[in-house]
Amino acid sequence: MLEGDDPAALFPRYADYPDAARIAVLRTHLARLRSLMRRFMDAQSIAQQASLPAVDASWGFQTRMSMARNAVFELRPRYVRGYGELDAQGEQDCRALAAELGLLLDDITHELRRQPLAIPESRRDDALLVALTEAIERHQLLELRGTVRNLLEGQESDRVEVALLGRVSSGKSSLVNALLEQPLLPVGAVPVTAVVTRVRHGDALRIRAIDLEGHVEEITAAVLPQYIAESGNAGNRRRLREVTIEAPADILHGGIVLTDTPGLGSLHATASAHALTYLPRCDLGIITIDASATLSMQDADLARALQQAHASLLVLLTKADTVAADALEQQRDYVQRSLSEALGEPIRVADVSVAPAHSGAMRHWRDTVLRPVLAQCAARSGERAAQRLDQLARRVCVTLEQALHESPAATETTARQGSGAALAALSDAETALRNLCSELGQHGAAVVLNDALPLAMADASDIAGQVVALASQLADQVVRDMVARLQAVNRQADDGQWPASLRGAPPFVLAALPDASPQRYTVRGPPPWRRYRLRQRLRQDMQFPLQQTFLAYAQELKEWLTRTCESLRQSVGGVVLATDGARTDQTAIREDLARLHILLDEGPSAVSAGEPP
Repeated sequence: MLEGDDPAALFPRYADYPDAARIAVLRTHLARLRSLMRRFMDAQSIAQQASLPAVDASWGFQTRMSMARNAVFELRPRYVRGYGELDAQGEQDCRALAAELGLLLDDITHELRRQPLAIPESRRDDALLVALTEAIERHQLLELRGTVRNLLEGQESDRVEVALLGRVSSGKSSLVNALLEQPLLPVGAVPVTAVVTRVRHGDALRIRAIDLEGHVEEITAAVLPQYIAESGNAGNRRRLREVTIEAPADILHGGIVLTDTPGLGSLHATASAHALTYLPRCDLGIITIDASATLSMQDADLARALQQAHASLLVLLTKADTVAADALEQQRDYVQRSLSEALGEPIRVADVSVAPAHSGAMRHWRDTVLRPVLAQCAARSGERAAQRLDQLARRVCVTLEQALHESPAATETTARQGSGAALAALSDAETALRNLCSELGQHGAAVVLNDALPLAMADASDIAGQVVALASQLADQVVRDMVARLQAVNRQADDGQWPASLRGAPPFVLAALPDASPQRYTVRGPPPWRRYRLRQRLRQDMQFPLQQTFLAYAQELKEWLTRTCESLRQSVGGVVLATDGARTDQTAIREDLARLHILLDEGPSAVSAGEPP
């Protein structure tokens, strides 16, 4: 309390706050009190630090944040009506305010877990990096801190960051084990990896778990599955950022780091999102696709993201031993052609198997394909880092220029009000669309079978194919409805940026239904009797596989919705927040823009860090 009352507070906490002289006297009394306690503790040999367990300050802050969230929740119209009647505009203003305050509280919560950007001494001679970091910190462009950290971490040493990316159960962990030539990571038929796991070279095995606050815990290989597997760390309940492993493996020599990421489409959207946030620091991305599965939109989006991050790309069809040779060749040609068209450049696709019987072919791919690509990545590491730094600097310039040319009045009235209303609309849309996904999972099978019944009554020669078509139509209609609702929110925000995740809605794939012979669905008798018997047989044959497919697809849609809404939320609110921070000093904005433009035009070596332009 002696720290003083905040003069900027909207609701002052104290009345008749003591003046500076009285506070100084109170501090003297407090010092005497502490001195007396300390003398007693010293006389009794009571340790000052170890007498009570210390509480992490971040937990205390987060407790306060929870109380603030409760207050924001009470800003909703049904609670605010206690102060008087609300018209339609008043209700909209309440929802908008609650939504925008919620976004600000999210940013504060994230900030509690961040550390300020610090450039290591070894990088202080990079003038563009120094200028960029200072501009981001000075103008509070908080959403760009993570990108800068990725650039810094990728240049700590001569490493080549290799990320294993792909859908759930596509064989990423098994591939890492095969490359390491030791069964280090847990594998299984169900979703396994819950946390980003990075493996680098070391003379002896050493495993460390790092939580979101940066605390490090040394663990053994025996308990590793309890930290990185879904079965032992469901939903990342341990709140881990990543697990790092040092292991003596030949493939890791020369600064190679293998990173196993959670599969896209796992049961927890946060794990999939963490995998995507790793892309900016990645030098080589290996996309794994189950050879028996189809190419998905998420696979194509991963390839595009790696291309945009200036990372090298390898595409593997895994579990090749489970597919016949001719089918494998067709699948390889299809994936190769599809990805080449999507990326506008030739993409080579290889097939591998980690089965012991195929170990020779696995070693051949490793030595003839992977090792040369790793060598190329090491040679291009400096060029790639410069490209990423240049790209980030231009993004900062655009943000600062927007802040410089916007009038404060317009930003305060229109942008902030529009942002708040859009955030409120997004919150409502997310709730409604999650309910739509749940409805699809719970009732999709019943809807499809009900629509299939009159078709079976008319012609049962291909009833299984008709059911598949109806199920696909229903799923596609749900996705169209979801995208249309989100597009409406984006138009309301008047935001030109469109999250890339909107292009990656998961495809609906229905496994083969049981063979339905025309004889089984040929029922004679009066129409009511035929309808009853056909409904009964449709349910017996197809209800369970349809239900399971729709439940799984509904979960995938919810994950995609969570990622997309989070991207939209940051896109809608980020411009206003960044503009507010930057608007405080337009002279500093002009100086930083001039400095960045000179460095970008003349190259990173043209101006030293110690000589501002």
